[in-house]
Amino acid sequence: MNLKRTLLIAIGCFSIQVMFAQELTAEQKERLEYKIDIFTSGEKEIQELWYEDQMDKMKLKGELRENYKKIVVYHAYKMERLDDLDKKLNDKEVYKALQKQLKLMNTDVKEILNTEQYVIHDDTWKAILRAVYYQKKWDN
Repeated sequence: MNLKRTLLIAIGCFSIQVMFAQELTAEQKERLEYKIDIFTSGEKEIQELWYEDQMDKMKLKGELRENYKKIVVYHAYKMERLDDLDKKLNDKEVYKALQKQLKLMNTDVKEILNTEQYVIHDDTWKAILRAVYYQKKWDN
């Protein structure tokens, strides 16, 4: 259930419309950049702004930004569904399926991002996965 909640929050980070969009101060952005537990805090607006900031760092605009969001939302949703009861996967199987879905996502986004953008994408997802691994008590 923690994986589902964390990934649901991550999906919220990628939503196309950011409700009550607001500009973060430089200090808030710096704190968020190094804060890993933002995905478990329940502060959806801050999480969305954090991911929007990551996309700003990638300098994604217009159609490229929308296409990137679509890819990430699609794969994040697939990841979220991995621990559904009807799938009957144990933790080890969920972990392996999560890794497989992550590779698929990375392959898809690599086709549209340049090298610098991909590095930011990769670092962002490493932070998301650290939160998932922490909640699931996985050692990675």
